[in-house]
Amino acid sequence: MTISRSFSAAALATALMLGPATARAGHRGVNVSIHDDGDVKACSDLEVEFAERPAARAEERLTFAAEAGKPLRVRIPEHSGARVRGSDRADFEVLVCKAAPSKAGLEAIAASREGDALSVRGPAGGDWVGYLVIAAPRGAAMELSGENGPIALSGLSGRVTVRSENGPISVTDSSGDIDVRAENGPISARGDGGRLRLATENGPIEVSLSGSAWRGEGLDAHAVNGPVTLAVPAGYRSGTSVESLGHSPFSCRGEGCGGVRRTWDDDGKKVELGDGPVVVRLSTENGPVAIRTGATGNEEED
Repeated sequence: MTISRSFSAAALATALMLGPATARAGHRGVNVSIHDDGDVKACSDLEVEFAERPAARAEERLTFAAEAGKPLRVRIPEHSGARVRGSDRADFEVLVCKAAPSKAGLEAIAASREGDALSVRGPAGGDWVGYLVIAAPRGAAMELSGENGPIALSGLSGRVTVRSENGPISVTDSSGDIDVRAENGPISARGDGGRLRLATENGPIEVSLSGSAWRGEGLDAHAVNGPVTLAVPAGYRSGTSVESLGHSPFSCRGEGCGGVRRTWDDDGKKVELGDGPVVVRLSTENGPVAIRTGATGNEEED
């Protein structure tokens, strides 16, 4: 399978020495592409092929109430992805974008909710797609898990956990309690608040801060074997720390790099920006670090 989408170019460029990047995972000639800017709002934003032939397509829409105190558990099919957007709704609306090599296979794809679990089932053999586009109450609690497809969150203020084996994960403007972990996929986050925990074993992490200060408990991002990239606006006030172990490359570009506090020793490198207690932390055990502050200009690199 191949899943292609636009994804956090800076982090992946650091990792792969590429420009705008795509996230890919291979399986039996299934190809899912996301149009334009990589955002899925409707099934028409997806292009699906099986063995380089256009897929049979259909849609299914479900609506159900959010249960107070219970997270909605979402299992994303192997060949698919999920786009979750916070909304002013009081319930969940789920659009299932279905695709299969034939009409017969298409008819076997069905989404269902059993208790607090949402899942999609399909024909035996695995050549099918059930991509989920979810409009959720902003403060809803959710647990999402997937294997090799993209997972994108935006506008959420509740408690959300995401687990992925090989797919990219993105978090945008979500001020909730967000816990994201990936084994081999990249993670990107953009925003200015909440409690965010990002961790990957073998992939890059990119964080883009907005506003002038962090609103909320903080952000903690850690990569074991992957680069980390941080973009900081000019004049950002909140205490921010970026650290790497060992002797990996470490660069800082932009107008704010001249005033950073640096700790360089045999055990690693650390840079601190902003004032007050540190609430934004990025670290890597084995990967390069790139920091961009304000308008890029002067560069310091070691």
